[in-house]
Amino acid sequence: MIRDALFLYCVGAGLSVFFDLSDYFNGIYCDFYLTTMSFLLTIRIAVIIIKHIIQIDFIGYGVKNMSITKIAAITGASVSTVARVLRDPEHKYHSMELKEKILQTAREIGYVPNEAARALKNGDTPRKIFHINILLTRVNSDETDPFYSEMLRLVEIEVRKSGGLIENIWQHAVFSSEKKADFSEIEKLAGQMFDTLEQNHDGLILIGKCSQKGLKTLKRYEKNLISINRNSTTYEVDEVLCDGRKIALTAVNYLISCGHQKIGYVEDCHNETRYIGYQEALIHHGIAPDIDDVYDIMPNEKNGYHAMAYFSKLETSPTAFYCANDILAIGMLKYLAQSKNWYYHPSIISSDNIVESQYTMPMLTTVSLPKAEMAHLAIQILTDRMNGGHKAIVKTELQSTLIIRQSVRQYISTENEPKYYI
Repeated sequence: MIRDALFLYCVGAGLSVFFDLSDYFNGIYCDFYLTTMSFLLTIRIAVIIIKHIIQIDFIGYGVKNMSITKIAAITGASVSTVARVLRDPEHKYHSMELKEKILQTAREIGYVPNEAARALKNGDTPRKIFHINILLTRVNSDETDPFYSEMLRLVEIEVRKSGGLIENIWQHAVFSSEKKADFSEIEKLAGQMFDTLEQNHDGLILIGKCSQKGLKTLKRYEKNLISINRNSTTYEVDEVLCDGRKIALTAVNYLISCGHQKIGYVEDCHNETRYIGYQEALIHHGIAPDIDDVYDIMPNEKNGYHAMAYFSKLETSPTAFYCANDILAIGMLKYLAQSKNWYYHPSIISSDNIVESQYTMPMLTTVSLPKAEMAHLAIQILTDRMNGGHKAIVKTELQSTLIIRQSVRQYISTENEPKYYI
């Protein structure tokens, strides 16, 4: 649009001058002057147009690539590798360490596609760049859970696609606590997080379960919130949900369909919908839940290892387990591999479908969450709220999918086998 207007203006000016000169020059040198002036005007028009095109292309394309070049220089990766990682962080790269370094550098320099320049190039009105904060409510800075790392990467790429800018990424597990003793810490942290912000903040993304106290406290500081979760916020804030209760029902029902009756549960039990789903599935099939088959622990690989060590020493251990997330199941499988107990090989199913789940021995059967779709919809809903598109609380629920691999086997009873004595 801008190019067309400029081109027509320059052509009109050139023709006007051309006809004025035709009337003025009537001598012997008329043809010479007309030819010379026409040639100079043509060059001038071409220079103006090319200069304008180069300027727009530099703003719209060059600035973005300068940021990518800067990231490449800092990380030591090639420009093409940086571009691929930023475009698709879930792609499998030969070096996970390099991928994490690229994403971390992008956060630090505030990389964002230059939407304003792109709009200028297309002749559109530039969109506002929103400043977004992210809070992970189930892990602290010194802990890692691949599920939250994967979800965070997907959220980051969606924020960049929308033209937003990530200001801060906080990790405070206390926001998921329902203990009254932690309420003062929640108030203190919320004040520190928002009172120290130097720039405007337009929205907050919550990844993971957040207590009612945590939600009410955060709403005092930020009016535009979206939760990505497996536990509903009960319409406190906008949310994209993959219901943990239904995830657990899918997992436990599959174990029961394979003949298992004594099924253990490993993970947090307090206000946890996956634990509720585990109990519902057992009761529905006439199986009484046994508290001895429940191991209440926070999710990490080390705790999964300890959980299996505990169950393997019981006189009557479960024949199968539902782990509420993959990282616990991976720890349990590692204990079984190292203990080399040939007489105890329980079936294990979990949920999340993190990348590592397909590389375990045996490969982990799990319930997959649509993480990419959850991140995409969350940013769409948050952007709509920040633009004033809706005021009512929005709840969007997505379905999980059972991924059958090798860690669950058909149960074969040994009670009626004959006993041989020597």
